[in-house]
Amino acid sequence: MEDAELVKKMISGDMDAFDRLMEQYQAEALRAAYLISGNHADSEDIVQETFVSCYLNRSQIKNPEAFRSWFYKSLSRNAWLICKRRRREQPAEEVYEERPSSSSVLSEVIRDEEEREICRAIESLPVKQRTVIVLYYYNQMSIREIAKVCGCLEGTVKSRLFGGKARLKKLLEDMEQKGEKTWTILS
Repeated sequence: MEDAELVKKMISGDMDAFDRLMEQYQAEALRAAYLISGNHADSEDIVQETFVSCYLNRSQIKNPEAFRSWFYKSLSRNAWLICKRRRREQPAEEVYEERPSSSSVLSEVIRDEEEREICRAIESLPVKQRTVIVLYYYNQMSIREIAKVCGCLEGTVKSRLFGGKARLKKLLEDMEQKGEKTWTILS
């Protein structure tokens, strides 16, 4: 069943439709929340609050076809509030989906370590740049969708994306120059 149909059913109070939407969005939302907040416990809180808010405010959804943008707007706002409220850092933990076995264990270990380093670099970005990077690269959202989610102009999204990518590149290049890492994932 398509998202728009599930959303329409959820709006009318169908709990099964809401459960199916939760199942569809949960892993992606948890990853986005983690990448924005940088904290596993906070990311779970963010996702939980977003789903609760989604169900309680379901009557405010005017366009079921735009649910994804509406949902991520709510998730981003919740993440920003929690980040602002807590302002604390904890060690990075992984929130990755399982992926199929690759060619070798060594290449998998190297790729996982590189992903952790990239995740740490993303965590060092300002929260609004981090949000744009996460939504664009990890959630494959368009510039227009991100602008709706963040409540800003498309030019602002492009600027944050450009600035965030430049900062990430500099951080990763600095790490490589210090001999800390060889970035095969970026090759």
